[in-house]
Amino acid sequence: MNPQQRKPWNILIVLMVAHAINDGFVWIIPPLLPAIREYFNLSYTEMGFFYTLYRFSGGILQAPAAYLVHLAPTFVILTGGLLWVSVGMYLASLSPSYGSLIWISTISGIGRSTYHPLGVTILSRVFGRHSFGRAMALHLSASSAGMVIGPFLVGLLLGLYSWRLPLQIWSAAGAAAALTLFLFMRRQKHDLQAEHKILRWPFLSRSIGFYVLAVCIWAIAQSGLMTFLPLFLVDYRGFSTATAAIIFGMMAISGVVGRPFIGALMDRMRRRKPVVIGGYIIGGLAILMFTTIDNLWLIYLAVVLVGIFGSGHTGLSDTLLIEMIPSYRREETLGFYYSIRMAMGSLSPVVVGWASERISLYGSFVTLSALAGLAALILTVTEERAVE
Repeated sequence: MNPQQRKPWNILIVLMVAHAINDGFVWIIPPLLPAIREYFNLSYTEMGFFYTLYRFSGGILQAPAAYLVHLAPTFVILTGGLLWVSVGMYLASLSPSYGSLIWISTISGIGRSTYHPLGVTILSRVFGRHSFGRAMALHLSASSAGMVIGPFLVGLLLGLYSWRLPLQIWSAAGAAAALTLFLFMRRQKHDLQAEHKILRWPFLSRSIGFYVLAVCIWAIAQSGLMTFLPLFLVDYRGFSTATAAIIFGMMAISGVVGRPFIGALMDRMRRRKPVVIGGYIIGGLAILMFTTIDNLWLIYLAVVLVGIFGSGHTGLSDTLLIEMIPSYRREETLGFYYSIRMAMGSLSPVVVGWASERISLYGSFVTLSALAGLAALILTVTEERAVE
């Protein structure tokens, strides 16, 4: 393999490390919630409010973050965002009160807004349609790796130390990853930066509109499940906090393993839409299994299915959207898309927390499974069409 052939995969590896740390900040928190609840004596609603604000600040600002490419090189924006959230969440781990935990984590969450619209755009430019599905699968597997390592770190350390230490270790890893990203991307900026970009509104079409609607509904279901699954396992299935964290990590492992196969299936079929719809349906059925089945092994099966189709397949569905957007319009369009999708997903924890105090987590999970089915139904209207 010559250097020109190696370069895209080298870029992929560095972005995978950054993605694992960036998204790991989201997934290390749910297994910490039972311990944070006990430490600050919180309700479901208060826990959901804390997590909602943290995710919302990093989600809603992805649209303006995408336009920063007009002011600074992409690698500077990516590095700055990762360093911001790493330092911020380290400070949040030192919070003496629930109030300080909220405002520090909310401000630090802003740093997460830079990664997705810019990192995914870079991949779409260096990989062609014949290999984009596999590249995205590997890239997203790194996100799942963060979901694996973070919860297992919590499970290993929580019994010996407080909830603060796992978050501090992850923050230190984030600062190291930001430095690595800066050093590598500085040499690649002319290959990855779009030239002569013009300020434009997002690229829109009828199919993109239906896709965004479906994915936002799925984001609500997925976010509600991921936030409260460890609490569900503790409160309704009798697991300890540490064991629930490890099971949460098991779910992420299945996502890591499943994503490359799903990406390869998309490339082989040369179709994205049927795979995405099937994933929503299976993910919804797996959510429903948590509320209807009490058998331990079937619970583990539901965890694996949610990992593959609720976690592993999410993000790969974006290949369908990306290929409907002209290459030179992707930063701003993906920025708006990720802002909408992640803002909707970030609102889910506080809503599900509030609902769970009134209809129980069982009732909330049943509703989330119905939302997954609705997302699959809406997506059938989208027309799959690749553009250059």
